[in-house]
Amino acid sequence: MCGIAGWFSQTPTHQSQSPQLESMISRLVHRGPDGTQCEMLQHAALGHTRLSIIDLQSGTQPMYSIDKKVCITFNGEIYNYQEIRLQLISEGYQFQTESDTEVIIALYQIYGTHKFNRLRGMYAFALWDQENAIGILCRDPLGIKPLFIKTDHKQNKLLFASEAKAILAHEQSAPTLDLKQLHLLMNFRYIPNDGSLFSGITQIKPGEILIWNTDRSLETQRIKMELQVQYADTLAAFEDSVVAHFTADVEVGCYLSGGIDSALIASYGKNISDYPLQTFTLDVGDNPMEAKYAKQTAKTLGIINHCESISDNINHDIHHLIWHLETPKINSLQVGLLAQLASRHVKVSLSGVGGDELFYGYNIHRILQWTLRCKKSLPAFAHRYAGHLLNKLAEKTSDLPFSEPKRQFQMLEHLGEWGKVYGLLRNVWDCPALRNTLYGPRLLDEELPDCFEYLEGQWPGGEDPVTSAAEFEFRHKLVNDLLWQEDRMSMAHGLEVRVPFVDTWLAHYTQKIPRRLLMPGTKLKYHMRQQFQIALDYEVARRPKSGFQVSSPYFFHKHLIPLADYYLDKNRVKNYGLFNYTFIEKILKLAPRKKLRWHYFMLYLMILTHIWIEIFENQKDYNSCFE
Repeated sequence: MCGIAGWFSQTPTHQSQSPQLESMISRLVHRGPDGTQCEMLQHAALGHTRLSIIDLQSGTQPMYSIDKKVCITFNGEIYNYQEIRLQLISEGYQFQTESDTEVIIALYQIYGTHKFNRLRGMYAFALWDQENAIGILCRDPLGIKPLFIKTDHKQNKLLFASEAKAILAHEQSAPTLDLKQLHLLMNFRYIPNDGSLFSGITQIKPGEILIWNTDRSLETQRIKMELQVQYADTLAAFEDSVVAHFTADVEVGCYLSGGIDSALIASYGKNISDYPLQTFTLDVGDNPMEAKYAKQTAKTLGIINHCESISDNINHDIHHLIWHLETPKINSLQVGLLAQLASRHVKVSLSGVGGDELFYGYNIHRILQWTLRCKKSLPAFAHRYAGHLLNKLAEKTSDLPFSEPKRQFQMLEHLGEWGKVYGLLRNVWDCPALRNTLYGPRLLDEELPDCFEYLEGQWPGGEDPVTSAAEFEFRHKLVNDLLWQEDRMSMAHGLEVRVPFVDTWLAHYTQKIPRRLLMPGTKLKYHMRQQFQIALDYEVARRPKSGFQVSSPYFFHKHLIPLADYYLDKNRVKNYGLFNYTFIEKILKLAPRKKLRWHYFMLYLMILTHIWIEIFENQKDYNSCFE
């Protein structure tokens, strides 16, 4: 795993510009603590920070082809590089290293961009073709690795980097907060699609190939997922993915929760690893038995388990979190602390992220199945009228905005409008009344998108809301929430995290299985449990899902009150102008309880947004925030 940064330029680059590239790369050293290197080419600049995992001796980047016609800077891992390498050798290609990086160069030199779909792994790379004077940016089809871009019109450059802060280092000016993206974030709790909080900085979309020419014209291609092998069953497909994700020249460990996703990875991993398998657990989450279950799983499997709890003093961690995430996120602290624990023992760890998306493991899937049954059994006028009437009643009887009953009655009113129902289930709240309740003048004066309309525009077609929700979350929430924080929080500690459930071959195979088999009725992960029960102890296989999220009201009062006193101070709120202090004051006066979960989500996001402003807009050194 590594960090990449640089640019493609319409005008020739000069050695005098190398300090700009070095400044960009300096912002990414946490991603690659094993070394940095920069290359200035005729119309391109490529920089790299390296975390050595494969070919420790000769895999230095940026890497040239033998004929010096192609140069690449690459972030990620290609798990099937050895098979591709052997085939290309048989076709006459000469390799100079044992690295997976050179396999990408070879594929390009022989086939152009058309065979990138053969790459199995997680990746983002920038490639410069000297002979044809074209630059190529590419991101893996499932969006595991990030790649940000911005057009610099003054210098006629296309800037790119693994993290937006590297692009900011090139510009050497304060960024502007994108208020439209902030509004989406306050609703979804992540930024859907390809945006960022930095105005003008976007992402290469998953599976996108961007081809840049020196006349600044752009061509976009897509990587089409194709299954390269045939599997006997889901068990075989999953086992193959775990084997592939253990490809490394260093020790590989595993995250271990109390559930079955990470337990499955560990159960196969212990037989694959060349070392006694080490696993890592954070004692946190909405299930108080999480750490105990993980310990029991480790004992059953005969593997090592390291477990830690969250410290009471996390002010330093919160500022550190925003610097690395570059966007406020609710549950990233836990992910960062787990990565910190693992990084003290290994350089690579596998995570169970993606199992619930692939095999229908969330409660939202069960609830959507219930609502589908309700829709089929109730006449349209009945549920609309009842939902509307009860919604109005809830408004009059509740002194809280966006109460749980109100949200449920809105869902009843809009049965059949599945994008709307899904949004309400995921706490999307956008409406004029709530904007006035939550927002200050800076946001209220902005022309903001309607989040429900945005959701409808992105919503997959189809009559089954469960399948549509799974598809939407695989393309949006998984990429821009779970994988985003997994990448950033692991890289903050120089740790490579791999995700065997988010594998192109496994995903392609599994998504061909009908939903009625994956989740018949309301039986979450039914197919998965049936297929994998032989691989796990019966007790482990039958455990219900336990989340990694915390109870927001109680977590807030236990850990975040000092931050709230400072960042939600009345004068600071007024000065930044984004949020409504009346709402903040009202919620903080209430005793913490479960039904205030959404309200504390909002307070937490407000604190994190103010920290974002301090670090990025105000350019305050984030280390000084820790004092």
